Amino acid sequence: MKRILCLIENLGSGGAERQLTGLAVMLKQQGYQVGVCYYVYQDFYLPYLQENRVESCFLTEASNPKKRYFALRKYIKTFKPDTVISYSTSPSMITCLLKLLGAKFNLIVSERNTTQQIGKTEKLRFFLYRWANHIVPNSHSQASFINKHFPNLTSKVKVITNFVDTEKFSPTTEAMPEHEETRMVCVGRLMPQKNLPHFIEAIAQVVKDGYKIHVDWFGKDLKDAYSVECHDAVKDHHLEDVFVFQEPSSSIQDEYRKADVFCLPSLYEGFPNVLCEAMSCGKPVLCSRVCDNPNIVSEGENGYLFDPHSVEDMALTIERYVDLDVGKKNETSSKSREIAVDLFSKDSFIRKYIDIL
Repeated sequence: MKRILCLIENLGSGGAERQLTGLAVMLKQQGYQVGVCYYVYQDFYLPYLQENRVESCFLTEASNPKKRYFALRKYIKTFKPDTVISYSTSPSMITCLLKLLGAKFNLIVSERNTTQQIGKTEKLRFFLYRWANHIVPNSHSQASFINKHFPNLTSKVKVITNFVDTEKFSPTTEAMPEHEETRMVCVGRLMPQKNLPHFIEAIAQVVKDGYKIHVDWFGKDLKDAYSVECHDAVKDHHLEDVFVFQEPSSSIQDEYRKADVFCLPSLYEGFPNVLCEAMSCGKPVLCSRVCDNPNIVSEGENGYLFDPHSVEDMALTIERYVDLDVGKKNETSSKSREIAVDLFSKDSFIRKYIDIL
């Protein structure tokens, strides 16, 4: 029986962590011997692994960057995996380096975002990827980037888009109460990629135009300068009662269900978990016209796309949705669910990984 080690920096509330822990559970259910190792202590998804009896290890020694390589080398040697599946940059680079220096395991590295520039770190990462057996981007846009800029890696690339548990993330069976205001939900860390200041400005414009709207943004607040900028933007536009920052939720499916519409204003994405989850819950979606989003959102059918660099376009797109009649909104909701069930199944996801293994 194959032993598989899933390696990631932390088990926080992000999309990569959700996919990695979900993959580990599915592989165990398929009969593989699976372990999950992480070394930055964030444990949002640890209970999920424990509930499904997946072995996990917080590698304390590796939390020190100076000791990380040696701690991981020792742990992997002790675990004796047939295959290592590595998510995120640091684990992937270290495992590639181990392979370069003679380690005897198959290595699958996963790309979880769309690369926006090629600096020293990116050049080193993709150089090291020649020692990986497979490179698995979660988006077609990242696969195209790799194939264009690093054609020597093309034969290793296989796209596996994210899965959604369509039973957990399902539409509400209860009648939704009518709201005077449109209730919008957004999910994502407070970080520049998510484009919050422009989005907040767009919401201010929507309110100025006379629309009643309430936005709940769920995500980890890193308490840094960008976070301060985001909170200040809400205050500067007098949106304290309109735009509310919420803590990450372990029951985010309930928050999707309470909302009328989901919005993702990011400047770039990979294959966004939260967009797929919201669709699976039967929510109309409004999102940036970037990366793989146009492959997920059928314009005018299950949602609308906008230019994330244009505050005006964001505001007009939101208003366009709000102005739809109830019948069209219901059609849009149904289409979102239909697309999600068709494209994001767990069966397709795990089958593609097993093909590689």
